Amino acid sequence: MKRKIVYAGAAWGTGLLLASFLHPAFDFIIIPLCVILLAVMKYLFKQKFKEIFLILTILSVSVGFYRIYDMFVYKPVVDYAGNNISFSGKILDFTEYSGDKTSYLVKGKINDDVTAKITVYSDSYNCRINDKFYFTGSLTTPENDYLFNEKDYYKSKGIYLMSDKISEIKIIPDDKFSLVRILRDYRNYVTDFITSYLPEDESALLTGMLFGDKSLISDDDDELFYRTGIGHVMAVSGLHLVLFCSIFSFVFDKMKLGRISRFVLLEIVMLLFAVCSGLSLSVMRAAFMMTLVYAAPIFFRYSDTLNSLFISLIILTVSCPFAIRNPSLILSLTGAFGAGVFAPYITGRMKDGNFCQRNIKKVIYMFCVSAVIFPVSVMCFGEGSFFSPIANIFLTPICMAALFLALIASLTIFLNPVLLIKIAGLLCHIELKAVRFIGRQEFTYMNFDSKAKVFAGVLLIFCILTYFIFKDHKTEIIAVITSMVIFCTSVSVFNFIGRNDVKIALLGNNSIDVIVVSHKFSADIIDISGKKNNCSYVYKYLSDSNISNINNVIIRKSPYNSMSSYNSNLSLFKVGRIFMPYGAIVRNDMKVCGVFPEFTDYKNINFKYEDYFINISDTEITVNYGKFSFVCDNYKNTDFADVFAEYDNLFEPPECRTLIIPEYENETNEINAVCETNIVIKVNSNGEFSVGGL
Repeated sequence: MKRKIVYAGAAWGTGLLLASFLHPAFDFIIIPLCVILLAVMKYLFKQKFKEIFLILTILSVSVGFYRIYDMFVYKPVVDYAGNNISFSGKILDFTEYSGDKTSYLVKGKINDDVTAKITVYSDSYNCRINDKFYFTGSLTTPENDYLFNEKDYYKSKGIYLMSDKISEIKIIPDDKFSLVRILRDYRNYVTDFITSYLPEDESALLTGMLFGDKSLISDDDDELFYRTGIGHVMAVSGLHLVLFCSIFSFVFDKMKLGRISRFVLLEIVMLLFAVCSGLSLSVMRAAFMMTLVYAAPIFFRYSDTLNSLFISLIILTVSCPFAIRNPSLILSLTGAFGAGVFAPYITGRMKDGNFCQRNIKKVIYMFCVSAVIFPVSVMCFGEGSFFSPIANIFLTPICMAALFLALIASLTIFLNPVLLIKIAGLLCHIELKAVRFIGRQEFTYMNFDSKAKVFAGVLLIFCILTYFIFKDHKTEIIAVITSMVIFCTSVSVFNFIGRNDVKIALLGNNSIDVIVVSHKFSADIIDISGKKNNCSYVYKYLSDSNISNINNVIIRKSPYNSMSSYNSNLSLFKVGRIFMPYGAIVRNDMKVCGVFPEFTDYKNINFKYEDYFINISDTEITVNYGKFSFVCDNYKNTDFADVFAEYDNLFEPPECRTLIIPEYENETNEINAVCETNIVIKVNSNGEFSVGGL
């Protein structure tokens, strides 16, 4: 059998992925399904029986390993959720927030019994990494919600519990030698040096690329980088590690070190870099792969990217099988596969003798890398950048040049390398200008719903099967291009089909806090409660719906907090008008969301459009569209109740309940089937919905 580790790694990863999605009660389905698939491989792809046996064995072992880990490692920890406990351990990391609040990542024992990593939110204390940490309080498990899949994210990082209800906390300084603490202090020193010589946005980008710390980068810039397709430059992984090690490789070559000495020193350098970058899964993946690359000549072997990729996957998931769902690891593995396996496979036979041929090959190479990453980005994050291939050709080299200068400056920080930092800052300035312009263009990106995610997965499987069936460069290129065209075209068509529907989204956490009425490419926002997270719900809903134009923002309560929140979160949207209650004090020259606010008593606000109109009073909100009316009555205190079961075809629970009113001309729609006369849906103060006619 050729490349056994590839078969083993693919089977191991597939087993963990299946186990992570399926309930244990359905494990019996996995093996028969795989037997059928492998039978197809046997007769269609001419696989040997020993290869099939190896795949089935490893797949079964990986599923069993996942379940055992879940039962004996995960569940004993989460059983403490909801209980008051005592904890003793040490600080692994911490993040400071405004308002003198800090998030501590601590590792230790719960009730001197079970070892666990816990995220603790508490007041800020003067502490350092590896300081001893003691607290008593109650624990909760992270939960997925509309805004963020918190449980899945932290579980993939081995963090199963969190606490923000602390009754007592005690931190004892640890004065022992700590390499991690020394590297963190060095990292902070470099960050302070950069921020002292560069403007805020440029220093934030440079430190983000250098250490993967995006805490200083504004949410807008972070979003625009991903829209442009180069968000990976701020996720420390193989690209950064290769650049870092190349500097030392050059030095070691000049020193004429032996093969073994060079390998040992490079391993030390990689370890220090990984620790300094926070030991993220993506940088650990890169470190493992590069270790195998550097170790191959010592043992008189050739390095193989695909083998190294699957070896690193096995190593990283053995320590925590839940990491198979970590988005950072998945994208890192996908990017490494695209850059190290797929793109070289497609472009390997292309000529590169002259200037034009070299550049054509480079363009196709970057397209291949983006083509591999695109479906995974859609499935993991529900978004994708159409501009990614071009951005990676022209913009990524600018980032790499800035990063290279920053690395040299960080290694010579005690020589006061101000000039290097200034030049790197200039490159970051150019990069930010380009990204801010390109990312604001609507044609560069798109958000995708759950159906598009499934469709992307199907097309990805189609491309994989095409390779196994034909094993031909031209056929695979045609399959990839065809899949990309089909996906982009079909998603764009379906995205435009429903634009004539009026959608009423009821957003909030266990209450109707915000109502968003959208039609075609614009929306109206009616903020009822003024709660802190309201704007976050609005931002996510509008982004998921690919809406960039906001006709009106109506702020009903907490005008000052809401004004600040909407002003910062909706800066990437075009806002027409914003309304605030009488009595709110705002400077005459102050704009909110780019426009001057208007003031109202909310007794009677009307927005009339071509096909529908919205009426807002101090007691209710009404939306009329043809024969259909929606009324939110006594909305000052509306709570959700579990009464949506009867109207499953109208609503999407739980925190984003969207009522879709189909285009009126369609006489066969479901709503008209409810009642032949005018339709009215009312929501009362108890959150109960009633459907009837006038």
